[in-house]
Amino acid sequence: MNPSATATNLLARPWQLLWGVLATAATLLFTAVLGVIAIVLTVITRQGWPIDWLGVVWSRWILAACGIQVDVEGLNRIDRERSYIIISNHLSDFDIWVTLAALPLKIRFIAKKELLRVPIFGQGLALSDHIVIDRSKPEEAVARINARVAAQINHGFCILFYAEGTRSPDGRIHPFKKGGVSLAIQTGLPIIPMSISGTRKFLPKRSAFIRPGGRAKIVLGAPIDVTGYTLDRRDELNERVRNAVLQHYVEDY
Repeated sequence: MNPSATATNLLARPWQLLWGVLATAATLLFTAVLGVIAIVLTVITRQGWPIDWLGVVWSRWILAACGIQVDVEGLNRIDRERSYIIISNHLSDFDIWVTLAALPLKIRFIAKKELLRVPIFGQGLALSDHIVIDRSKPEEAVARINARVAAQINHGFCILFYAEGTRSPDGRIHPFKKGGVSLAIQTGLPIIPMSISGTRKFLPKRSAFIRPGGRAKIVLGAPIDVTGYTLDRRDELNERVRNAVLQHYVEDY
């Protein structure tokens, strides 16, 4: 569904416009309240579990307020005792919420340092077990990611890369950056290609207003074993992962 058409429909239906206003306000409220609670609990416990636990609550509350349901396929392909690199397309800020709400996995995001400036959210991110990097210093970023992976590799977690580097402006899947496949090759962790469909219609890039109501879809593809791949072959692996994401992506979901 075209997001601009959705916006037009909202104006044509005052009740849905009101729902959008309330859903946007609720999202901001949930972020503020749960963010403060997560920060306080993390400071008190000196552990990352409050961020993980409340992140799921936060995401589920937002989806409930926005009337969004998530269809998930492929969970049976995941061994929850293992660690993986998840490589996904990126359509909307809702990608984070649908992923945390719908996947019963220990997710670790690679986040740009600019997000630390976001009030409350940034403070919570800084205290969490997610990995914050400076994209202007790629060597330092790689070293930081590798160190965090080495510290947690046996704890059954998944590092999630949005491989396009930013949200898609047009709903299409654009070329993938190579950070995710490079890390997989260096660590030996298998890759899960993840396809997210349908989230752009709720909150397209450069929009601050939520269009509520509808469905999104997540498909976890078959794990890709990186054994035998070297950094010299990362372009080949990157294209293989992108094709796997494209296979299960539904542009008009």
